[in-house]
Amino acid sequence: MATFSISAVARKAQATANGSTTQFAFSFSVNTEADVAVFVGTTLKTISTHYTVSITASTGAGSITFTSGNTPTNGQIVTIMSKTALARSSVYTSGGTINATSLETDFDTNMMLFQQQDERLDRVITAPVDDATSIDMTLPNKDARKGTVLGFNATSGNPEAGPSITAVQSLADVATAIDLLGTSAVVEDLGILGTAAIVEDMGLLGTSANVAAMAQLGTSAVVADMALLGTSAVVADMAILGTSDVVADMAILATTDVVADLNTLATSAIVEDMNLLATSAVIEDMSLLATSAVIEDMGLLATSAVIEDIGLLGTSAVIEDMGLLANSTTIGNMNLLGTSDAVSDMNTLATSSNVTNQNTLAGISSNITTVAGISANVTTVAGDTADINTLVAALSNINLVASNINSGVIDGILDYGAVNDSVSSSTDFGSV
Repeated sequence: MATFSISAVARKAQATANGSTTQFAFSFSVNTEADVAVFVGTTLKTISTHYTVSITASTGAGSITFTSGNTPTNGQIVTIMSKTALARSSVYTSGGTINATSLETDFDTNMMLFQQQDERLDRVITAPVDDATSIDMTLPNKDARKGTVLGFNATSGNPEAGPSITAVQSLADVATAIDLLGTSAVVEDLGILGTAAIVEDMGLLGTSANVAAMAQLGTSAVVADMALLGTSAVVADMAILGTSDVVADMAILATTDVVADLNTLATSAIVEDMNLLATSAVIEDMSLLATSAVIEDMGLLATSAVIEDIGLLGTSAVIEDMGLLANSTTIGNMNLLGTSDAVSDMNTLATSSNVTNQNTLAGISSNITTVAGISANVTTVAGDTADINTLVAALSNINLVASNINSGVIDGILDYGAVNDSVSSSTDFGSV
């Protein structure tokens, strides 16, 4: 039991935790570890489970240490209080021995209880010393005070059940609002708002539909957006956009089809393409292409047949051939062949019979070349036409000579010429 003096100290110690400290001291004296109660915030903790107690034998003061995993977090209030039990263990019998240790312990314990009770009395409501002795601080019974606030009688000052908690809360809100509204600035604003025109406007705004709409607009996100829209630059832009022409244009653009198209055009790839097309050179080219004549030509070229032909002409082989044909000599020759007379002649020559004849002539080209080589002799013969005609007339006699030669007459003539030398060499064989 205790054998120390009891100092005049409060039997409560408090500290603010920092999240890491586990040990907290107390300066009031206790007899045993069980005489200490520990709270973290408003939660009563359990000895051995949440904390342990260490007592200094010479003073009865000591400290508590939180166990692993139970350290208070930063900012929590740790309260250590005395909870000495209202009991005594010593017994004094008639004629028995009274020793100093037992008396000291009992006196110390009684003093601890007095101090403990004093600490509690300091935390209760009491009437002030100058109140009348007739004052009665007894509370109304439980059923009378449930759901009410504590009130005091207007005459006696004794405690009584006041207004309901709900009513007081509503009144408190009204009182707070009145306090806020009572400033000179608010009064001035209320004077401005009280004009007939503004009252009429508020009547229009006060419909359930408008109130619901304003509730949607009053979110923090919308307010933030309106703060962005409320800059002078944005207001100026909206003034430009707010003309009747622009509004009409936006009404046209606001169809689902146009919105879908705009979503399609807003992809990064298309935006990149439009940036490429937006150069001054490309714009200039598009201006040249945008004439009615060019548009008409593109309309002619856009038929399926022309597109198919362009597909055939677009092969690498055809492009290579066109590269060969694109010299000035070939172009000049094609210009010569492109006249209506030349085209007509080529159409005449291109019949199937003429093509057959040309193929035949191509087969005897060597003979034609030979004839061409003896063209001079042919010319000479043409000059002796009369002689040729005479020869043709004597063709029958020539044929007769040829037959006689074959039959041996010539041999006889030769023999005869050898015998009769008087026969002239110029004898007309035709007369023989």
